[in-house]
Amino acid sequence: MASVLKARPRKAEDIENLACEVIKSFQPDALIQLKKFDVEEFFEFELKNHTGIEPDTYNFPDEIDGCTDFEEKKCYISLNLMEYGECEVTRRRLRATQAHEIGHCFLHVADARRNQKFQQKFVNDKQSSLRMYNPDDLKAYENPEWQAWRFASALLMPEHCFKRAVECNWTKKKIKYAFDVNPSFIEVRLKELKISARLKNG
Repeated sequence: MASVLKARPRKAEDIENLACEVIKSFQPDALIQLKKFDVEEFFEFELKNHTGIEPDTYNFPDEIDGCTDFEEKKCYISLNLMEYGECEVTRRRLRATQAHEIGHCFLHVADARRNQKFQQKFVNDKQSSLRMYNPDDLKAYENPEWQAWRFASALLMPEHCFKRAVECNWTKKKIKYAFDVNPSFIEVRLKELKISARLKNG
């Protein structure tokens, strides 16, 4: 099993709140209406203003979707993802990856630059040899990948908006199109928020 870097412990609630603050600063109507957050535009035009991290692309191997390098102050997205063509699944995977890497930029880069033990890259890749701990040896709230994915979920599907969609008996398909995410992302969000409702597919 690949190892991960150990991050400063963060509560899920704090990560959710941070994601909401990012939404509020850029696209506040996404906290009111059940609609997609324009993560692509934020990544390209706002990330550097908010974090000092410059967005870029890189020709990674297939198993790597993104990487945030605090030393270079750059956040890279795989060219393979950027060239999704007509594939909606890959395009939504790109959105999730961008949200995940934005999470690293907000949650981990400042700590990494202050702390010598973080003198390595955060890589969105289960096979990365740059990580330091077995995930099973860390609490979830200490795992930078868990933190960044929780941020990504909250950025693309804010808690109260997602819960409202479930309460209104939206189908999985309707939620998928409203928030522009893949169905697997919806399933993760249900588990994160401890929502027991089973969504209809249609």
